[in-house]
Amino acid sequence: MTAETKPNKRPTSFDVAKRAGVSRATVSHVLNGQGSRFPEQTQQKVLQAAAELQYKPSPAGRALVTGRSDILVVIIPNTTFGTNLQDLVDSVSTQAARHGLSVVVRFAGRDTAETLAAILHFRPVAVVDIGVLSPEDRETLEATGAVAIPRYRRSPEPEGDLNFLVGRTMAEELLRCGPRRLAFAALVDERQDPFGPPRYGGMKAAARAHGLPAPERLDIPLKLVGAKAALEAFAASGSPMGVGCYNDDVAIAVLAAGRALGLETPGDLSVVGVDATEVGQLVSPRLTTVLMENDALMARIAADLDELHQKDATQQVYDPRPVVKVVPGETT
Repeated sequence: MTAETKPNKRPTSFDVAKRAGVSRATVSHVLNGQGSRFPEQTQQKVLQAAAELQYKPSPAGRALVTGRSDILVVIIPNTTFGTNLQDLVDSVSTQAARHGLSVVVRFAGRDTAETLAAILHFRPVAVVDIGVLSPEDRETLEATGAVAIPRYRRSPEPEGDLNFLVGRTMAEELLRCGPRRLAFAALVDERQDPFGPPRYGGMKAAARAHGLPAPERLDIPLKLVGAKAALEAFAASGSPMGVGCYNDDVAIAVLAAGRALGLETPGDLSVVGVDATEVGQLVSPRLTTVLMENDALMARIAADLDELHQKDATQQVYDPRPVVKVVPGETT
């Protein structure tokens, strides 16, 4: 008879300690991000032994040592949930799984303090902040021992805000078509709008730089009748118009309203959207849009998760300029 092969036993912290030649307590401290008290050589021996044995700390044991759960909270604004945000959440989930973390997605409420309190109830090891928390909120979070990700310092200048830069980029692209009156087309939606105001602010700054009046704000519903009514009042003077839109959906509504009013694009009406959605590239005329490249942000989040337990991990001043670019279309 052939003897049954016993399955390989799952490695334990004892096995790691034996291979590294250290105590189990040392293994626990090093693998749970509290190894700074030990020499670098000792830390490397533990990490190497754990890698060779493919050992992963128990979430329950890690929670006992660190006082934190294995939960990674992703906090996002309670706003329209486009494909860019979906891709970002999917990427974070994949990266978190590599580190044995469970992901909880939390939509921010109108009261940020209440939202923060709800997050802290989970005792998360880290929180991925997608444009919700203020610098003060991030300090409160980190005072509890959790890590705010991405690990960067926001510039106090408006130009350091991603959405401000998006608005300014839209205005510059619209004005490339020649002199025209500018407007910002906001989405009519009952949910929060954390992105619209800074985008509008960026358009205003660009207009000032060109010696132009502040852009008007148009509230555009995603229905033809309402969009047409909003655009008609702005178009009454008959002079060329440039409309920077909250996103591609709003831009498509503006284009439809322009057609209904008999306006030519881009001569009478130039339009720029945001998000570079696939549907925006299928409409005619093909939409000019602003793309925010998520790859850089995803790479930063992945690096931060790799350094999760390093208290001296690097913090950089966030520069949004490499992230924002225009995708040319036929509406400018």
